[in-house]
Amino acid sequence: MSSSQHPGRKRPRFDSNNNVNSQNNNCNTSNINLLSLPDEALNNIISYSLPQKECQVWEWIGRLSQICRSLRRFAKTYAPTRIVLKDFRRYPRLNSGSDRSVDVRVEFLQSLHNCSWKRQHLKEFYVNYEAVLRIPMEERFERRHCSTIKALLRTLITTPSSFLELEWLDIELHDEFSNDYHLVNAESLQLIPDALPALQKLCLSNCFKKGIGEISPHQLRQFFANLKKPLTSLSLCGPEWMTDAHVEGIMSIIGENLVRLELVDCIAWDVAQEEMLSDNSLVPIAHHCKQLKSFSMVGSHITSRGLEMVLSANMGITTLNLSSNRRLDTGTVDIISKYLPRLEELRNSWYNGREWLSDAGLIALVDAQEKESDGSGIFLKLLSLNSSYLTIRGVKHAIEKGVKEIEINEGELHNSIVDLGSDVKLYQANHLYVDGSKYERGLSHL
Repeated sequence: MSSSQHPGRKRPRFDSNNNVNSQNNNCNTSNINLLSLPDEALNNIISYSLPQKECQVWEWIGRLSQICRSLRRFAKTYAPTRIVLKDFRRYPRLNSGSDRSVDVRVEFLQSLHNCSWKRQHLKEFYVNYEAVLRIPMEERFERRHCSTIKALLRTLITTPSSFLELEWLDIELHDEFSNDYHLVNAESLQLIPDALPALQKLCLSNCFKKGIGEISPHQLRQFFANLKKPLTSLSLCGPEWMTDAHVEGIMSIIGENLVRLELVDCIAWDVAQEEMLSDNSLVPIAHHCKQLKSFSMVGSHITSRGLEMVLSANMGITTLNLSSNRRLDTGTVDIISKYLPRLEELRNSWYNGREWLSDAGLIALVDAQEKESDGSGIFLKLLSLNSSYLTIRGVKHAIEKGVKEIEINEGELHNSIVDLGSDVKLYQANHLYVDGSKYERGLSHL
């Protein structure tokens, strides 16, 4: 931080009990009394000593605040505004004299809970499945989550005024070993609004308690009604209690301000039945959402007719995920071309019934974009594909026209793309990809 950010500060005053000779400061009389320096000079010294890794800054400011109370106010100034919990899973301590990494997740979460000033200006908090699993998981036949981390996380996100300025909560636990994590249930859900009064972006993936009746439409509506600020981004993945009634109940509350809406693998399921979201969910979405830039509907029973209602009301959508929708037909391509002429990312990476994107459809979509731009190029930059109904003919055309990234699993089509020798980047496909999460689950170079 530059000295210009603290104009007009005066030199701190110290009495005889708070000088370089005092025991509280643990300083030697032969050393320069740093605390007697003007704030501008002290700020410059501290800023130049900051570690490069964000996670290590937390350790650094913790040590600084322990020297004396006078330095604690400087430590607060340099506290990071975001937390990526998995970074503390294999953490190299400062000045340890060793390259050995240790697991300090529990230690860090406990300090976060005990020191309110560390939470005071946090804006973003990211948790993925790697952040909650036990260590060393490589030595276990079955990976299990850490119950202590779970308890601390639940306490942090449900304690009143816990994160006064937190705007983005991203809990993404999509992993086969964290299916029973159950971080959020009907009771804890209702405590989140008071714990996070500044919340504007919310991603909850695979962290709900199971059970078809666990969270009712009324309880979900009550949760969103109790949020203190308008929600601009909502990503829900993997709840097994969600029905069209849930979507209908919340859209009148949150739809107006949403820029991103993702309903991924949302079903109501028990041993006797499975109910997927349908066009009855798209009707209230189309009615209340008018500003969407990113829209995902994955693993549902929506049709092209219902999709048209949403796209026609949100022609500014640039990111679209329609993976694993078994009732979409080939007319879907015409609808996308008509209403989303500037689409940049399209995902359809899981085959589940009828396939709506073929070579002819992909070529038509790309050509429609080129026509929209008067021949200056296409807007589509990323495709996530299922190879069942596509051949190299359609994909090659898209690459030649400007597609730069393709998500596709290994197979014949993948090998054919490699043989083209183009500079397109290939990634592994993941139909449960969530745009509203920091984590690119399953997206890795092949």
